[in-house]
Amino acid sequence: MKKIFCVLAIMILTFSQLTVYATDFSVIAKNPKIVQALQALERVNKREVLLILFGHNTTKKPIRVMFRELEVYGLTNCEAVTMRTKNGGLVILIHKKHETAPAETIASLIAHESQHHTMTGTKSEEIRAWIYEISTWNTFVRENREIASSDSELTKRLNYISNLYKFDGEKKIVNIIAKNPVYADLN
Repeated sequence: MKKIFCVLAIMILTFSQLTVYATDFSVIAKNPKIVQALQALERVNKREVLLILFGHNTTKKPIRVMFRELEVYGLTNCEAVTMRTKNGGLVILIHKKHETAPAETIASLIAHESQHHTMTGTKSEEIRAWIYEISTWNTFVRENREIASSDSELTKRLNYISNLYKFDGEKKIVNIIAKNPVYADLN
């Protein structure tokens, strides 16, 4: 009887530890497409992104993710942005024009923006975020090559920067960031 109890206890502990974070993403997002993107991140084991979003970040609060018209914030040339909220939390705003993009492309953007939870606003942080976005995208493409042939604007952008990185490494990403006026004030 003790053996059965021990085996059951071990099984319960083991299976309860398999899920590091809740699969209920409602604390992060309400939009079904964004929830699909979060599920895609979970599927490819991007746990560090999900942990940051669930509150393992500098604010110790969950980071909300939503679609918004970024022009309202004066961000006409941005795909997504991480902003501080009035209550000291963070929110990731993804340009509304990407609502119909594949979930994996949105997931890659979320992976990028999750790297900004420190809000340091440096070039090195931006470079790290771009490389993480590319790495996440490449993980999805390795999982399903067909995703790279989507006609969405975001897919084309990810394929472009992924190819630049593949052939020229970090140098090309640094050049893109240096030439983009959005990043002009970064140190």
